[in-house]
Amino acid sequence: MSTCLLLLLELLIGIGTGQRVLRVLRVLRILASPLIKTLGRICPDEESARFGLGYTRVTLVIAPLILVLLMDRFFRDSTPQDSLRMALLASPGGLLALPHLIGSRIGRFITVPKHQDARQ
Repeated sequence: MSTCLLLLLELLIGIGTGQRVLRVLRVLRILASPLIKTLGRICPDEESARFGLGYTRVTLVIAPLILVLLMDRFFRDSTPQDSLRMALLASPGGLLALPHLIGSRIGRFITVPKHQDARQ
């Protein structure tokens, strides 16, 4: 398999994974509503919250792609089958790392109310 074709397949895996997840989240209405409500609470205005939602959508596509390209760099001397296998493993890895990153950043701005002792 030629190097260009292998790279194209890896790029399609990375981009396609993020696109599929975005499509599922859009159909199930999981991403927009809870995230926009949370961003509405911590952002100074509605435009900032919409930017945060757009940023999250773009990052859902880019994160798997970046991880796929990094894995390709580390496993340059492997067989084409191993390279594709690593791309298939790295792509969901990017999707798993992204919610952690976004959640930790958003979590800094959310205050959790302290529970009062029920015995008092």
